[in-house]
Amino acid sequence: MDTIDKGACYAVMTEYDGTAFKGWQRQKNALSVQQCLEAAWYALSGERIQLTGGSRTDAGVSALRHVSSFLSTTDIPLDRIALAWNAVLPPEAAVVAIRLVNRAFNPRYDALGKTYRYTIRTGRTRPVLARSLSAYVPGALDREAMREAAAKLSGKHSFTSFMDQGSPTRRPVRTLHEIDFQEAEGEIILTFTGDGFLYHMARILAGTIVSAGQGKIDTDTIEAIIESHDRVLAGPTMPPEGLLLERVYFAGHLFGGDRWPYEDQRRQARLAHLIP
Repeated sequence: MDTIDKGACYAVMTEYDGTAFKGWQRQKNALSVQQCLEAAWYALSGERIQLTGGSRTDAGVSALRHVSSFLSTTDIPLDRIALAWNAVLPPEAAVVAIRLVNRAFNPRYDALGKTYRYTIRTGRTRPVLARSLSAYVPGALDREAMREAAAKLSGKHSFTSFMDQGSPTRRPVRTLHEIDFQEAEGEIILTFTGDGFLYHMARILAGTIVSAGQGKIDTDTIEAIIESHDRVLAGPTMPPEGLLLERVYFAGHLFGGDRWPYEDQRRQARLAHLIP
């Protein structure tokens, strides 16, 4: 059966281990999350679907609540779809929830914001069991300098200095509403919530904060780095394994807990897309 262009529209929330895939988006010569989900659906139903993703995570980046959508004429009851789909998916990916939405819904363009989590492991010994969900940074880190750098990176800026080459966007101005800094023994967790992220932006922000903690970047120069629009001045692009897409936000509650909590003039227009 060919890819359909009719039927009901479904929003699907998935969790996946990014180290098993070469990114979310379908590729010609490498396994992607999109390909994995679509192939499993075909094996289940004989129907070819095309998923639209709300975030195109890179190779090695995992997700806790990734959202995508697809059209289908399936007769599988809604409350049975996730269970049936998971039965044919590999252990590295799972459908967490699914619901009917308006056919106009597009998780990429209707998303109002995202939260990414970056986990850093410290200490004398590199992590083994946690290596697929964290980045190891040996040596001492100045936590106060890291907190200061995070505070100065928050807000509305042009984040050109924190974007690697290859980004198709022409809109580098984004708002980082919050950078949360949490630490426990042997672990630092950075949580970024913003209205949009540029190519590798979260990983470069993490690298800049780590560099401040290592004394390689003076926190007094953070504003100048932002204003320079010069990628060379910011910190390194941290490994993808430490990054986790935690949540994608929309105008209203799609799966619960994902309503964008900040004021946004786009909300009313986007809200209609969630209603079947």
